Amino acid sequence: MKFVWAILITILVQNVCAQQFSLGTSHSSGLYTDQIVVSIDGNFDKVYYTLNGDHPKNGKRYKDSLKINQNTVLRIQPYFNGSRLDTTFLRSYIFNFETKLPIVSIAVPDSSFWSSEYGIYCKGKKAYYDDSSGHWENCNYLKKWEREMHVEYMDTTGKILFNQGAGIRIFGETTRRLSEKSMKIVARGEYGKNRFEGAVFPSKPNITEHKQFVLRTSGNDYRGARFKDCLNAYLIRDLDIDYMAYQPIQLFINGQYWGLYNLREKVNKHYLCYNHNASFDSSSIIMGRWVRQHGSARDYMRMYRFFEDLDTMNDQAYRKVRSMLDIRNYINYRIVQIFLNNSDSRGNIRYWNSKDADGKFRMILYDTDHSHGKYNRKFLEACLSNSRTNWYNPRWSTMYLTKLMEHSEFRADFINQFAHLLNTTLQYDTINRAVDRFVNIYENELPRDRNMLPRYFKNSAVSKENWLKKVDEIRKFAKLRTKHIRGEINRLLTGAGTYELNVEGDSGMVIINDNNPVALPFSGIYFKGVKLSLRIFQDANWKFSSWSDGDTTSTRFVTGDLGDTSISPIIHFIPTKISANDDFNFKDSSHLKVDFSEMNEAAIENTSKWPLKYLWEWFAYALITSGFLMILLYYMRRR
Repeated sequence: MKFVWAILITILVQNVCAQQFSLGTSHSSGLYTDQIVVSIDGNFDKVYYTLNGDHPKNGKRYKDSLKINQNTVLRIQPYFNGSRLDTTFLRSYIFNFETKLPIVSIAVPDSSFWSSEYGIYCKGKKAYYDDSSGHWENCNYLKKWEREMHVEYMDTTGKILFNQGAGIRIFGETTRRLSEKSMKIVARGEYGKNRFEGAVFPSKPNITEHKQFVLRTSGNDYRGARFKDCLNAYLIRDLDIDYMAYQPIQLFINGQYWGLYNLREKVNKHYLCYNHNASFDSSSIIMGRWVRQHGSARDYMRMYRFFEDLDTMNDQAYRKVRSMLDIRNYINYRIVQIFLNNSDSRGNIRYWNSKDADGKFRMILYDTDHSHGKYNRKFLEACLSNSRTNWYNPRWSTMYLTKLMEHSEFRADFINQFAHLLNTTLQYDTINRAVDRFVNIYENELPRDRNMLPRYFKNSAVSKENWLKKVDEIRKFAKLRTKHIRGEINRLLTGAGTYELNVEGDSGMVIINDNNPVALPFSGIYFKGVKLSLRIFQDANWKFSSWSDGDTTSTRFVTGDLGDTSISPIIHFIPTKISANDDFNFKDSSHLKVDFSEMNEAAIENTSKWPLKYLWEWFAYALITSGFLMILLYYMRRR
């Protein structure tokens, strides 16, 4: 019995003590203009702290308030009940800095980045220069090392979405060699929480949990517009192609301003889980030709071998392919890469599938920083080549598209879909408006003073003037690319020329080639001789009557064989009627009244008598608990 009482007392005291621990600071993380005096308060034995990013367990003991008037990261290590707690705390104080973007602040020991032995950002003492490759090899930044740090995310309102210990690594492949590098941050239980919590990405508000993030410099675009890949993700957001969500942020490390970065999703098994509810065991990700990033490569290799061994893409073979590959997703992906002239696409291919879905492989748009280059590059021709003509089109990277083009249904869908996207998603006006959107975000957030940047890459920072030139290059590409790519399609795939399609009308919407509805009137350029489907969008309010020529079928096909084509649907708008006798009759609110007489009488009785019935039990509980604590304190003092 004594043993049982001892266990109960121990549990009780531990719970009470755990509830009693508290720690707070007089000033929260945020932007400041004047000196602040920060005090640390709470119920703890002692506190150690650092102001330079080092782990606070080896810092100074806190005795008095701290005067802070410059960018500072305050890391706090509390002790309670004689023991050092596993949890550390971070406060980031940033002075005389204005921004409309979220801020990511990282506190990390300086040696974790710059030590020649184990610093992840430097070459390191074992690096050597390889004359044959023209690069430094065996560098620290080429290794997949991870270092402990603390990170917090402040949104545009000043709210802290997450503040926790985490791991940090250098991220990327060839871009690791650049002076300004991308980094990956990872949530692990050994550092604190094993997830980052918060809806970070506006384009995916339902995703409120993340395992990893990438702090991306924009790779090869880091001295250019710095938003090409984000722009492309924004453009294709409604095309059912997976993309990495983005959020431009201002980055500070140990209080030092590091510049404008893009916080991105990390493509891995967690990405599939958060975006598609795909379990780890059922999903797979394949990179490049056939490199397995996650899961099993068995299904992908089965598909690859099928294409490799295929002589002719007949109807039977095409049905088989459609059971393995999401055709519309693949078509949209290839069209986007070809239009963008992303010559590096062959090095960033990502397929994924999940048996939790339909098991078909789909594409992820990944790393398009090489896009928007030469508008007149014959990239479609390179992607349709049966043999390698350049570094960016090895046979394995073009095999799927060239084999699929042998089937008339795929070929027609590819041509029509390319034409439709050139009229909508990839239209110059659409891209230009999207560029304006990013310019409005980035223009006033670019490093306003190069001297604010770290010395190791401040000379690589692009000037405002050069940045605007890079932005104009994107606009110029979008304006000239459409005409060039239409010419390539006509030369390589159709040969019959183009026609203008006009679907007239003052209201309503039309669905072209099974895409999202577009509002009427609509005008676009399509290719002659390729049968194109038109279907009038209908719902409870919009009802199709007939076409202007008397045809009453809501779906019809046009080919443009006779040249420019104009067609008008007759659509009736049917307003939603609300009957006075419907349930939503606001003149009679009697149905909203609650009849309390139907409530359970026993429940009412028990509720009314509850305080009298149980008060003595709570009194006895409090008395016994107080006795336990008094006995425990007595013996602790005796010892």
